[in-house]
Amino acid sequence: MTIPHLLNDPEMQKFIRDGYVSVKVDLPSSFHDALYEKTEKMFSSVGNPGNNLLPRLPEIQQVFRDPTVHGAMVSILGPDYYLHPHRHCHENTPDSGEQGMHKDSLHNSRFAVDDNHRHHHTRWAMAFYYPQDSWVEIGPTAIWPRSQYLNTQPPLEKSDELALAGEAGTVVIVNYDVFHRKMLNQSEKTRYMMKFLFTRMSEPTSPSWNYQGTEWQDSDDVQEQTWQHIWNWHLGHWNGSGQHTTSETVSGLTNLIGSDQEAVGIEAAYKLGRLGQQGLEPLIEAATGDDPVACRNAIYGFSQMGQEAVPSLIELLSHDQAETRVRAADTLGDLGLQAKSSLPTLFEKLSDQDDKVRHHAAEAMGTIAPDEDTAVEPLTKALTDEVDLVRRNAALSLARIGQHATQAVPALTLALKDSNHFVRAFSGQALERNGTPEAMAALLEHLRAVRWCPSH
Repeated sequence: MTIPHLLNDPEMQKFIRDGYVSVKVDLPSSFHDALYEKTEKMFSSVGNPGNNLLPRLPEIQQVFRDPTVHGAMVSILGPDYYLHPHRHCHENTPDSGEQGMHKDSLHNSRFAVDDNHRHHHTRWAMAFYYPQDSWVEIGPTAIWPRSQYLNTQPPLEKSDELALAGEAGTVVIVNYDVFHRKMLNQSEKTRYMMKFLFTRMSEPTSPSWNYQGTEWQDSDDVQEQTWQHIWNWHLGHWNGSGQHTTSETVSGLTNLIGSDQEAVGIEAAYKLGRLGQQGLEPLIEAATGDDPVACRNAIYGFSQMGQEAVPSLIELLSHDQAETRVRAADTLGDLGLQAKSSLPTLFEKLSDQDDKVRHHAAEAMGTIAPDEDTAVEPLTKALTDEVDLVRRNAALSLARIGQHATQAVPALTLALKDSNHFVRAFSGQALERNGTPEAMAALLEHLRAVRWCPSH
């Protein structure tokens, strides 16, 4: 792959704030014209190929090999990001109607606790590619900028949306959690948008974009606490507690954490997290209480607090309520490398009677210990769990562990025949990232057998 054209500081800060970045690939218009024609023929002959989009139209790989697209992905998700097996070609025919604003289903990425709760740390992104000019008249995708860190639909109007318009060859990379929709196609031409999902494989320890030392510019926006935290996280500066003061009282912030204005509740949780020990007890009470909104928001406070919150979260892994154990495992996974002391207890949770606890524990291990083999043995055992999602998360975590997962190669080879297509895909990625001769031989033998010819 060519040398990536990385984002600069202002572009990275814009992505963190607004949830998108738009680039143009350096390919001739004839490339996009030909791909549009092939797409039309494909839809008329076989319909929408779903996840088989890339085998049907392998030329799309050139789009994602483009140094500008690749560089933006490296900047946002790190140099070893993964092209996820879920992808879809969205067809927008003339006068076919428009969508309402929505977030994409978590079924294609990770499963959340507390209804629609999403992590704020940037581990998932989508890319939208247009093979034709996509101005407003043809019905491009629209987003609500700055909506990606909210779990519920914000009180915005259609006039607040941004059309992700552009000429053929435009690729818009968006935060996976941004609210978006298909706009009305008022032209006489069908619009195609090819959506691909990507995931981070390594936790950030330093900037992966063209960092020039720019400082974050404060604003009075209610989401400022979130944005600053995400910027510091991308820089590799994880722990932001114990060094801040606030004009609000702890009791005042505690009362706000369950606010019916979600941005206000999230801001309160971040501010409590920045207080360190002062904010810890209120966050624990919120996470173990009866208010579902406060439960959801408390996780952001723990993530802001960092390593200081880990001992309390380890204790919550043994809580008698399964929902609390799930939240604790989920939050430790979101803390990533800061939560290594929780691994022994998380290993025990892979035998928890609640399947949600098991699948969140399996997911957490890939972000907490991706640079060592400590979690390989328990994750290998989890590949045989009766619940698909536990096996799926175990395979993805082993993929994140990659070169340290050699012990799991035999089990991953067996998992290539799993009934769940995500388990099979993640196991293949784990073998590739492991890279040993044994892993590569197993992967190549599997790929020869399952090779699919799109023209028959």
